[in-house]
Amino acid sequence: MASNSDDDDVSIPSRYRNVSLDALRVSARKKLSLYLNIERLLNEEGIVPDYNGLAEQIGFSFLEIQNFGRQRDPTTEVLNEWTRRPDLSPTVGQLFYYLKVMGREDVLTDCKRSIVLDIEHYVSQQERRQDAVVPLQDDTISQSSTPESSDFTDHDTDEYRYMTVQDVENNSPAFYDAFVCYDPEGYDLQFVKKMLSELESARYGLKLFVPWRDDLPGSSTHTVSAKLIQDRCRRMVIIMSPRFLKSPACDFQTKFAHSLSPGSRSKKLVPVLITPCFIPQILRHVTLCDFTKRDLMEWFWHRLARAIKAPLNFEELQINDKISLEDITLSLDQEQYRNSGSSSSSSSSSSQPLPIIHSPPSSSLSSRPAAAANSPGSSGDHTPMEPGSPVQSASPGSPMASMSSSTQSSSPIPPRRRHRQTDRSIPQLFPSSQC
Repeated sequence: MASNSDDDDVSIPSRYRNVSLDALRVSARKKLSLYLNIERLLNEEGIVPDYNGLAEQIGFSFLEIQNFGRQRDPTTEVLNEWTRRPDLSPTVGQLFYYLKVMGREDVLTDCKRSIVLDIEHYVSQQERRQDAVVPLQDDTISQSSTPESSDFTDHDTDEYRYMTVQDVENNSPAFYDAFVCYDPEGYDLQFVKKMLSELESARYGLKLFVPWRDDLPGSSTHTVSAKLIQDRCRRMVIIMSPRFLKSPACDFQTKFAHSLSPGSRSKKLVPVLITPCFIPQILRHVTLCDFTKRDLMEWFWHRLARAIKAPLNFEELQINDKISLEDITLSLDQEQYRNSGSSSSSSSSSSQPLPIIHSPPSSSLSSRPAAAANSPGSSGDHTPMEPGSPVQSASPGSPMASMSSSTQSSSPIPPRRRHRQTDRSIPQLFPSSQC
């Protein structure tokens, strides 16, 4: 760029040469258009001293220059497009330089005052904005390093390690039965306090995460709540009211939890209606806990607690009564007994399905008198037969002896099943009419 003195009428002060072309306001651009929109012939240097020559020196292509010529104000279009192209160095100093190369000293002389006034206004506005910005900390204080490591940055910090008050108290991640989604004002807050006194009592023993009570200040609200809902809380209790519908935080939490369990397949969302209001579309198919029905209040807290405690999937189901499973035995000869019983024609009872024999537990069997257990003729008592044990012999010529011989030849001894129930007597294997 050619150097010129600041006193020259066709030069711009050096302190303004690097000012962006954004400084030019509408008046200065219109004034430049009055001179450059008029098409002229080539000058001695072979440059067209109008908007075509200006666009050519700036660096626009032939097609772009042709498009500028089709506009009502070609010079304004050139200046506007140049301002949006930082790769073409859109500065006021470059504009003055191109106009001087084109030999348009008349434009520089007549438009210099308007351009300088726009630049001074632009610079003063920039300085005013910088003064209005207050730094967050002094420049002499830096958090980019620590005594232990000079290259420490907060990008290595695990922001999910300490998200709740309990995380800091126990120095380990805390897990909760449910996340409480509510608006912390008015009646909604009063109900949440009432709910905490009921569900966190010794009667139910639940552990709830309540925003504004358990979250740590200084963390990202939506980031922490999403992480807690997804990984730390089994369910989310939604306190529905007109305030809930107006809360952006509640809207985000509800939609995020619903995305984790579409269609409520795992029953992750537990809506609680405390004030009549409009039910959102994503919650209309979910069963509510209605706190507004006073006649059902005696069942409300127990029902809500069980909904929170319910297992999320089959893996969480636990069978506590393992002894009952050990007491149930299944004989491998059951199918064989049924097949042989169906083909036997010795008696009508042989074709019937295998009867289920209920036996008392071992303690009850051991308490019975040995004489009663070994006496086949005792009335009302029938000794249970162990699988594979021989049938007790009967007197020759008796109907029982003939029935026993026919039974032994036609089908094996029916197996026995143990069962926990002891209040039922053992059914007879054979009809009393044949004995």
